[in-house]
Amino acid sequence: MSKKLGHLAVSGRWDNWVAIIDVEKALLPENDATDHAVISRPRVTPDVDCDGDGIPETPASGQPVVVTVDQDGQFAYVVNHSGAATPAAAGQYQHGHPGLITVLDLDDALDPKNDGTLGAVAAFMPTGRTGPVGAGLTPDGKTLLVNCGEAAGSEDGGNELTAIDIGTRQPVCHIPLKENHLHPARGPSRHDSPHPSFGRYPNPTGLAITPLNGGTAFIGNGGFSDVSVIDIRAALAGDPAAELNRVAVETGPFGLAASRDGTLVAVAARESMSEAHEGSTISIIDVARAVAGGKDAEVARVHVGSDDRAERTRPFAVCFTPDGRHVVATCFRANTISLIDVRDAIAGRPSEVLRLHPQAPGSATPRPRGITMVGDRYAAIIGGAKTGSRSSIVWLLDLPAGRIVSTVTEVGNESYMLDSIPFRAAR
Repeated sequence: MSKKLGHLAVSGRWDNWVAIIDVEKALLPENDATDHAVISRPRVTPDVDCDGDGIPETPASGQPVVVTVDQDGQFAYVVNHSGAATPAAAGQYQHGHPGLITVLDLDDALDPKNDGTLGAVAAFMPTGRTGPVGAGLTPDGKTLLVNCGEAAGSEDGGNELTAIDIGTRQPVCHIPLKENHLHPARGPSRHDSPHPSFGRYPNPTGLAITPLNGGTAFIGNGGFSDVSVIDIRAALAGDPAAELNRVAVETGPFGLAASRDGTLVAVAARESMSEAHEGSTISIIDVARAVAGGKDAEVARVHVGSDDRAERTRPFAVCFTPDGRHVVATCFRANTISLIDVRDAIAGRPSEVLRLHPQAPGSATPRPRGITMVGDRYAAIIGGAKTGSRSSIVWLLDLPAGRIVSTVTEVGNESYMLDSIPFRAAR
C-alpha cells in the first residue's frame, strides 16, 4: 500500500470543527465503519459573547462548509457560512450572516494535541460580505476567491465574489456579478427558497478555477440556471467587463470542479431557487469556448443517478479524476454515486459507467455530498443525513475496483465539502 496518500480535511458544517482523517489508517480493514482514522478535530470558529458581558465565552456556530487546501499542504482555508454567529442565531436562521474564513495551519491541525481547540488556527479572515459558500485559490496561489451567496438576513441577494490577499489576509476587492434587472424584485427575498421572489440575484454557490486564459473562475449561480465565467486578472484589476460569459445549465448549480489540465469544468445542477424543481443532470463545459463567449460552451449534459430520466436525483457535487477521463458525481436525492466517462458524455453516448448505492452505518439515509480525489485511485465522498453531532461519514471509493472500500464515521454534522492534504503535510 502506498504511504503517500496523505490526509483529508472534512468540513463539520453544524459541528464547528474540521475533521482530519489519516487516509492510510482509514484503509485498514480493522478501522472500517469507525472513527479510528480521525486523528484530530480542530475547532475553526472563534469564541463569541453570548451573555452580554463583553467577554467571548461560547464557540460560534460558524457552519464550516468548504475546505480549500493550498498546493503545498501548508494551510487550509475554511469557509464559515455563518461566520461568527452565535449558535442560537445560526440555529434560528442559518442564512444571511457575515462570512468568516478560518486559516488552519495544517502541521498544527495534524497534531492530536489540537483536537477540539483553536490551537491550529493561524488567522480569521472576515469576508466583508454575507453567506459565503464556494472558495478557491487563484493559479498563482496569492488570492482566495470566495462567493458571497446571500444578503444580510436573507437566503437571497448574493451578487459578488470577495478577493482576499493570502499574504496580508485582507480583502482586496469585491467582484460584482451581473443581476437580472428584468426581474420584478427590488431587493432580496424575505422568503426561503424555492419562491418566485428569487431570480434577481445570482446567489453564487460553487466555484472552480482553471489556469487557462491567465486564470478563469467559473461561478455556479444558484439563483439562476447558469454559470458565470470570470477573467480573474481583469476582475482583480477592477475591469467591469471581467465577467466574460454565462453558460446555461439545467437548473441552479451547486458543486463545480475543473479538470487538472484546466480545459473542462463539470457542474452539478442541484435545484432551482425560484420554483420547486430539483435537477437530475451534470454539465460539462469547454473552458476555451466559454472564455470566447460562445453559446456552445456546454458540451455535455448527462442525466445521473437513475435510469428514469424524469426522476429528480438532485446532483450535489462533482470531481474529475486526475487523468480527466472521468467525473465522479453525487446525487443527494437518489442516494447515489456515479462515474461518468467524459469522452462518451461529450460524444453524446451513454456515459454513466458506474452507479453505486452507498450504505450508511445503522441504516441511516446515505445522502452523498462533497467529493475530492485522493491520489489517482481513490475518491473520498461525504455522506450521512443530518441527525446530530458526528453523524456524517466519509466513504473511500476505489475507482478501479468500482466499490467502496472504507467508511470513516463521526466527521461532522451534515458535512458539505472536503479536500485532500498532500503527504508533505503529514510530517
